[in-house]
Amino acid sequence: MPFRWLLFPALTMSLGWGLRGFIGGGPLGAMIPGAMVALCLALLLERDGDEAGLLAAFGAVGVGFGGQETYGQTVGLALQPETFWWAITGFAIKGAAWGLLGGAFLALGLKRPARRELAAGLALMVAGTWTGWIAINHPKLIYFSNRVDKPREELWAGLVLGGLLLLAWMGRRGGARLLWRFAGWGALGGGVGFALGAAIQAWGRPTGMRPWIDWWKMMELTFGALLGMAYGWAAYRSRAEIGGARGGVRRFNVPLALAAAVALALVGIGLEYSLKIRFGYTVAGSLLLAAALWSEMLSWQIAITVTCCAFFMDLHEAKPAVGVWAGWAAVVAGSAVVAWVTAIQARARAMFLLMTWCAVGVSVLKVALPPGHWSTGGFVMEASFVAMAAGCTVWARAQRIGSVAGMPSNARTDARS
Repeated sequence: MPFRWLLFPALTMSLGWGLRGFIGGGPLGAMIPGAMVALCLALLLERDGDEAGLLAAFGAVGVGFGGQETYGQTVGLALQPETFWWAITGFAIKGAAWGLLGGAFLALGLKRPARRELAAGLALMVAGTWTGWIAINHPKLIYFSNRVDKPREELWAGLVLGGLLLLAWMGRRGGARLLWRFAGWGALGGGVGFALGAAIQAWGRPTGMRPWIDWWKMMELTFGALLGMAYGWAAYRSRAEIGGARGGVRRFNVPLALAAAVALALVGIGLEYSLKIRFGYTVAGSLLLAAALWSEMLSWQIAITVTCCAFFMDLHEAKPAVGVWAGWAAVVAGSAVVAWVTAIQARARAMFLLMTWCAVGVSVLKVALPPGHWSTGGFVMEASFVAMAAGCTVWARAQRIGSVAGMPSNARTDARS
């Protein structure tokens, strides 16, 4: 049994999802577990250099698409006995949509599609997202939020239809098995994980353990663990088909990388904040993915710097006592350092550790900086994040490029640690 292929991605994505719920939220926050699990798979599949960078970018943005889901009111319905099963059904559907899109883009990151093919596929996805939203979600034909108290705009139908159109288009000329394997296992892991996590929260809240356990976090950790495990299983099943590492590792021009990071942050983060449409990140993310195919440097900056910049901004917004100008200076300086390190250390292991510990560090700062949010449950959660990050670090450092379990030695060509 490939325990490492199941447990390493499960731990990685569980941590990433827990962090996403605290230092991010929305699609930009969902890029955290997306980038982390993609880099975890890159280590397991011996991907490094440009191949790891492309996989990380597609994983970050692909999982980010599902972050446009709304489920806060669905949680409220799950806490009421009369609407519990309807809410759990909604969580299963929303989790499946999230997992399907993330899996599809992880597979595309491994496949490296042609630019024109991807551009057409992304256009179909955007069109399908709009169609599903306007036909089902906007009129609330099937609705899993609160119709009475500030009803939310859902998007799950748009995400499902957009994802299916993308899969049909990108798989029509070959490679469909890989795409559908990742998307299918992602849908299963996401659907079961989100529904089970929501049920655990509903069952756990009435217990006397609440001061010690954040049950909302338990929902997120469960969702992340089962979705990460599903992606790990898909990668394990695909390892012979994908093959070993072929990407080279190199340094990039630092000034050019810094300029690229600024431009990409303006596209990814700026459009997400400024586009006044329900699926604005679908448009912004599509532009980021189109850029990722043009350059390895752009791929790494999308996956790492844009993701980190977003949660640096979240920390700044949560700490007004620090001061507006001081906060923005810290965001710019932190993002510049990340972009610089990414330019000179663009390797799967190094970037995995950078992303993991930057996110955990920001999580600790969000609790510690004034106004502080220390509580028993908060302390337990932060300690859990640190412990999980340590476990991920041990696993990442133990995984050597060129040692994929079950791979023939002649498939491990051009591997670099």
